[in-house]
Amino acid sequence: MIYSKFGSALTLVTKTESAGGQVAVQATTGGTSDIHDYKLSDLKADDGLTEINEAVAKLPLRSFEKNGRRRRKPL
Repeated sequence: MIYSKFGSALTLVTKTESAGGQVAVQATTGGTSDIHDYKLSDLKADDGLTEINEAVAKLPLRSFEKNGRRRRKPL
């Protein structure tokens, strides 16, 4: 089981990776549908870092939809 640094049980949903290689996960807590971002350093697990790494490795990358062209303001 994976927990937040405050002890809330988390259900991991997706992960993101920054250009600098830092990974964050998106997760829900307590059966709610609200998704929150968590740094890997803010996660805890019953079996430690190994459990966290294995769970994160299985997550799909979160995709971001790009907006089309920017619209110009009329002059």
